[in-house]
Amino acid sequence: MKRIRYYISGHGLGHASRSCQVIQTLCLRHPSISVSVVSDAHPWFFKRVLGASVPVRYKRLDVGVLQQDCLVMREEETLQACRSQLSRQDPLVAEEARCLRQDGIDLVVADIPSLPFVAAARAGVPSVGLSNFSWDWIYEGMLEKHRGYGDVIAALRQNYACADRMLRLPFHGELSAFAAIEELPLVARVGTRDPQQVRRKLGVPEGARLGLVSFGGVGLKGCDFSALAALKGWLFVAESEVPSSGPGLRCLSPGQFFYPDLVRAADVVITKPGYGIVSEAIANDTAVLYTSRGDFREQALLIDGLARYARSLFIDVADFRAGRWGDYLETLMRTESPPGGLRMDGDRVAADRLAALTGCGHV
Repeated sequence: MKRIRYYISGHGLGHASRSCQVIQTLCLRHPSISVSVVSDAHPWFFKRVLGASVPVRYKRLDVGVLQQDCLVMREEETLQACRSQLSRQDPLVAEEARCLRQDGIDLVVADIPSLPFVAAARAGVPSVGLSNFSWDWIYEGMLEKHRGYGDVIAALRQNYACADRMLRLPFHGELSAFAAIEELPLVARVGTRDPQQVRRKLGVPEGARLGLVSFGGVGLKGCDFSALAALKGWLFVAESEVPSSGPGLRCLSPGQFFYPDLVRAADVVITKPGYGIVSEAIANDTAVLYTSRGDFREQALLIDGLARYARSLFIDVADFRAGRWGDYLETLMRTESPPGGLRMDGDRVAADRLAALTGCGHV
């Protein structure tokens, strides 16, 4: 049996959702390969999606971006935390390299902490990145306002250079730190239940529209959604991280529904541009009303993706936080779908490529 160790950033849920999609497809298509995960993403997410079939070890190996909530980044603190994390890199690398050798790992995959590539090189194990960006590229976007962190970016680029290759997803940033790059189609989860069945279970009145308020694992602060009650003919649902002020919004327990089923059943997803929700909205042909998440560098790539492949519209942050959504939603409902198409079998392509790199199948 071949063994893959998959390292996943705990930043938000986008890295975890797409990684789990690849892992599930890999396990189905190549049952002779064993996969284990190392991540600091929410344990409930892995338990819900992967169950007990894929062991998960909780460990933080990157910083991502520290946030006040889903819309407000703490940039200076993020860069300080990166420097602190890098100061502890040597013992962390030694420990992970020991684990890789001890567990007989044949391939390391990372989305997209940099440290695992160094550990893999030290352990003599091939390694692959799978992402649409790397953290050095994200942090470069912060340098104009936060001088003096060039050493952080240089250190991360040196780490990423240890990888053998990058499997690059659509909507990608500059990834020149990687020696070799291969393109992937979109990786996205697709709903499996009949949308009308999901809507009935949610109690959506006949003829009403359904809005899914989606802000990942960080949540929101300082919002007043009481105005939603005045939007006739709409029901808004959200998982519990979102404020539930006002009768127009119903909160669901996390895991009550398979999330892509909610995306597929919704008329509109109300969100910030994150890879997971953008890719799932595109894959499930659901309109997107999005607001700004600050100066996060990936945002422009995802907005471009929405413009090309989805019905989408921007809502001002102030209007979003005040629940003044009505005019935007009505405009969005009159918007036609763009003509562009996008391959969405990235999980299958990635699974087969990873299997080939372990020696199972053709490289």
